[in-house]
Amino acid sequence: MAHLDSQTAQLIFAGVAALALLLQALVLLAIFFGIRKAIATLREDFDDLRTSVTPFVKEAREVFTRVAPRIEETTADVAAFTHSLRAQSDDLKAASAEIIEKARHQASRIDSMTTHVLDAADRAGAFVNDAVSRPMRQLSGILASIRAIVDSLRAPEPASRTRPNHPPGDPEMFV
Repeated sequence: MAHLDSQTAQLIFAGVAALALLLQALVLLAIFFGIRKAIATLREDFDDLRTSVTPFVKEAREVFTRVAPRIEETTADVAAFTHSLRAQSDDLKAASAEIIEKARHQASRIDSMTTHVLDAADRAGAFVNDAVSRPMRQLSGILASIRAIVDSLRAPEPASRTRPNHPPGDPEMFV
């Protein structure tokens, strides 16, 4: 092939496109037949399922027909029981609220009494502390002054008034 002109290239392209379309049509036809076969299989399975479930549904309908009055009776009994239980629950709630309120009141009274007792004990402790500590401080001050006097009278008088720790030129500091 020496040289292809545009018309030949277009013919080749059109042939390839036609071949692709033909191939696509064959694939779609194969898919169609596969789906058709799958639908037929599903239809058979569905019919088998229908034939096996239909007796069960009929029996269930008969059972429900026989049991329905009993279910309604039981439902009415349960509703009455629930109503009674709700009324008792409301009574219990009211009684427990009353008990809790009384317990809070008593706790408040006990707290008040305990606070008054502890306040009185605190005041009594402060009074006793004040009554005992003042004379004790005065007595300890008097004893300390007596001890200081006795210690100063017992101590021998130093020969010189200058301290050996300080150089002779430094004046003593009195604190």
